Amino acid sequence: MSIEQINEIVTAADRVVTAVENKAAEIDSKTAELASDYNSKKAALDQQVAENSAQLAIVASDGYRKAIEDASGGRNTVVIDEQGNPNVMVRIPRFNYEDINQAILDRLGVDLMLGTGTPTMFQRNGEQMGEVLIAKYLASSGANGGCSVIGGVQPRTSVNYDVAKTLCNNKGAGWHMMSIHEWAAIALWSLANGTVPRGNTNHGRSHENKLETARRSDNGIPGETFGTASTDTGKGPATWTHDHTEWGVQDLVGNVWEWLDQMMLDEGQVITTLDNNPEIVEDNWNKHVAFFDSPTANTEGTDSIGSPKLSSSISNRNGALGNNGHGNPTTSNAHFAAVEKAADYNKIELLRRLLIESESASTVNGAIYCRNYGRRFAIRGGSWLIGSNAGMGALGLHSARTIKNSNIGFRPGLFV
Repeated sequence: MSIEQINEIVTAADRVVTAVENKAAEIDSKTAELASDYNSKKAALDQQVAENSAQLAIVASDGYRKAIEDASGGRNTVVIDEQGNPNVMVRIPRFNYEDINQAILDRLGVDLMLGTGTPTMFQRNGEQMGEVLIAKYLASSGANGGCSVIGGVQPRTSVNYDVAKTLCNNKGAGWHMMSIHEWAAIALWSLANGTVPRGNTNHGRSHENKLETARRSDNGIPGETFGTASTDTGKGPATWTHDHTEWGVQDLVGNVWEWLDQMMLDEGQVITTLDNNPEIVEDNWNKHVAFFDSPTANTEGTDSIGSPKLSSSISNRNGALGNNGHGNPTTSNAHFAAVEKAADYNKIELLRRLLIESESASTVNGAIYCRNYGRRFAIRGGSWLIGSNAGMGALGLHSARTIKNSNIGFRPGLFV
């Protein structure tokens, strides 16, 4: 074969290779075009599905809200928070201290000296509010790192003060952890209306009426003293609500203690906000000339060493200043309103309104527990363990902010 023939064969082969490469490039181009078109159409479809799903979720939640509002006559509503969690809320409308005080005087014959005007629950940095929404149930676990307010589940517990407060704040604008102002106002309203709630105060049942029960988390027998006896949210009878109806705030008494915001006991001194304003930082809360003194300076052991006394100063301290621990004695009294007032103590109207002091023991029941050393944050209501020591007046001022326990939970509120 001549050189010319070989060259012709090589040239022809090059043309074939070039043609193949061109065709491959054309195929690659068309494949990329098809892939781009597919991805574009898929993205559009995914977006449409997401939008439709969101719309369906809105429609579903709107239906849920409307059903609750219609059934309750507007007293309850459902709010979906920014984390997508449902929250069944009770509308608490504004009332007046003088009307509450008069109703209590008419019913019980005692003047609690609450003063006049709008309860601090409905005042936020001096601004008057017509209503506040309070979680119908104790907070439970939710999606996206949040919490929900729904019935028929176990309350979320074993969270410390700061975690509970953050979980409430993360729900969105206006959300906050229930405050001392809100708790006390609801308790006084219940007292005035003769609807002070009972609850799970005796291992799955009420110690006052043992026929009142709800399902325990361990499915144990009501009254059985071992196991975990916290009951499902909202499963108790209507007498476990603040207004003795199915539309009231549930499980305020017993079940689990509840962290409250805007109050602390700092080295024995009572410190609160002046109205219902969760945005005020702790260092700017008001320091009242009110201290829980001890009957003795004993620092040994961890048991109660007697009743605290409201005083204008501390004479006897049961632990070192700055000690936030739990290894020293407490003081306690089976009724917060029975705490003695020292001769030098000047009564404070706001503390009466917040059920920290009282003009009479004829008020809501509940024990008080104090440590007058370190910084302590408020829990109220009691738990399934403490029987008659639980109640709307029950006040724990013995726990550091870091403590977390299976019998301590929390409840959100919402400004609207």
